Amino acid sequence: MSDAASGAPAKIRLRHLAKRFRSRPGMVTAIDDVSVEIAAGCFFMIVGPSGCGKTTLLRIIAGLEQPSAGSVEVLRRDRAKPVNSMIFQGDSIFPWMTVWDNAAYGLVLRGVARSQIREVVGHYLERTGLTRFADAYPHQLSGGMKQRVAIARAFANDPEILLMDEPFSALDEQNKTLLQQELLRIWEEHKKTVVFITHSVDEAVTLGDRIMIMTAQPGRAKAMIDVPFARPRSVLDLRADPRYGALVHRIWGDLREEVQRARAEAHQ
Repeated sequence: MSDAASGAPAKIRLRHLAKRFRSRPGMVTAIDDVSVEIAAGCFFMIVGPSGCGKTTLLRIIAGLEQPSAGSVEVLRRDRAKPVNSMIFQGDSIFPWMTVWDNAAYGLVLRGVARSQIREVVGHYLERTGLTRFADAYPHQLSGGMKQRVAIARAFANDPEILLMDEPFSALDEQNKTLLQQELLRIWEEHKKTVVFITHSVDEAVTLGDRIMIMTAQPGRAKAMIDVPFARPRSVLDLRADPRYGALVHRIWGDLREEVQRARAEAHQ
């Protein structure tokens, strides 16, 4: 499956990717024969039932897991930048560091000049509404604010690609909607290539350019959906568009049987 229709060159290429784990009953295939090209600047969403290998796929792209078969290629433009930054679900910032130090962490590790760190971190704390909380510690922040710190840290690190593993899944609906809009607003600045995992079809349509639907285990690419809505986007305005509801309904049609199959297999 290719992003060639977008006109942008490929940034990430997955070729016949497979991942198998050894378990007590025997070998388990988490991902099977996934091939996809993700265009540079694409906001790429992955949806699928629980246990279909979405997070495993993301970890392979991040280099945190090795595939059992197939290959992953990230086409780099600037070797001075990190390949990726990853935002996890739940708390992923360091509790002993201030908001500022958390946001600056990647830049400090890379030995970036202090003056540049001040400029970059200051910019992303302002973009995420965290400037006045720069000296606060995570225990003083709400869940939504902690995820803002994680977003600021990821963007400040200026990676080639951004990887996001259900970063808003633990938040209430109001905070989730606000952070989706914040993420889109920040992403519009540089339009980095993003791979974003979610269980929410609404979130996939709200944020994404393309959506890959995965099958129940073993995870395969079942369908690829192009999202037709123009950018920049307003989250609330988009959800008032009748085409939005129609697309969500269409994707649920593809996803429903996979969710049902995953549940049936879990109860066997």
